[in-house]
Amino acid sequence: MLEKDIENIIAAHPDEIFPGEGYILVGQQFVVEGRRLDILFEDKHKRKVIVEVKRGILTREASGQIAEYYGLLKNRNLSETYELILCANVIPKERKTFLETIGINCRELGITLITDLAKKFDYTFLDDRASYDIASKEIKVLSEVGEDDLVEEEDPSVWIFQGNPDRYDVLNALSDKEIGNSIHWLVNQHKQKIKKGHIALIWMSGKEAGIYAIARIETDPRQLAEFPAEKKYWIDNEEIEVANRVRLAVIKRLINNPILKEKLLTIPGLSKLSILRQFQGTNFPVKDNEWQIITQLT
Repeated sequence: MLEKDIENIIAAHPDEIFPGEGYILVGQQFVVEGRRLDILFEDKHKRKVIVEVKRGILTREASGQIAEYYGLLKNRNLSETYELILCANVIPKERKTFLETIGINCRELGITLITDLAKKFDYTFLDDRASYDIASKEIKVLSEVGEDDLVEEEDPSVWIFQGNPDRYDVLNALSDKEIGNSIHWLVNQHKQKIKKGHIALIWMSGKEAGIYAIARIETDPRQLAEFPAEKKYWIDNEEIEVANRVRLAVIKRLINNPILKEKLLTIPGLSKLSILRQFQGTNFPVKDNEWQIITQLT
């Protein structure tokens, strides 16, 4: 799911996002006062409405840029009055308060809402292409554990690696072309048991908690500095410079169709998944029978 996907869905179906407003599309990537806008609508009162779209978490930097641009619009005494709406998957409370105080409306558009609208209107995400993921058959091979290869419960080979969206922008990190399929993750628990060759299920916590990617662990845990391409996704520069980390190879991204916590709770055999019983931490073991069920959901 790219920012362009969110933009396209809003532009094509504004009544789904802004019911009762009567928005009519004027254009996308529309230039006003030297800046290219994501979407420009006209409402039922003939007022111009600018919609700016941000994927993932709305950062402090983006908030400042939008506020500065809105101030520019207001101070130029344009012949038309513009209303500005900011849409993002996650909008921290303090940024929402700041922006709405200066007159910018904020609308949080969760991943579930966007994916549901895509299904409803048969919209295909721009990043849903075969080259984006390693072939799905690799997951099938990884899930086919023979009787002689079964791992004892105290020695798991599948793990959940959790990311907190209040601290780390999981969605954008998983979609960054510079990072690609190689991403690093903290190992704060089970340092002696997590091994190269194991499987990691990347979990985002929060309101839309669930599994957002499947990866293979490419290294044993070791002390590593934060990698430059990944630093920018820590919120407000909270990154931990040197810590136990592993390198992951992303096998399959599920951003456009995550396996959400609310669904896992309804599936027999998964309701006792470790992270559902105790969600504090970064690394959680997954039992073999649970992994077998999860592979059928991807």
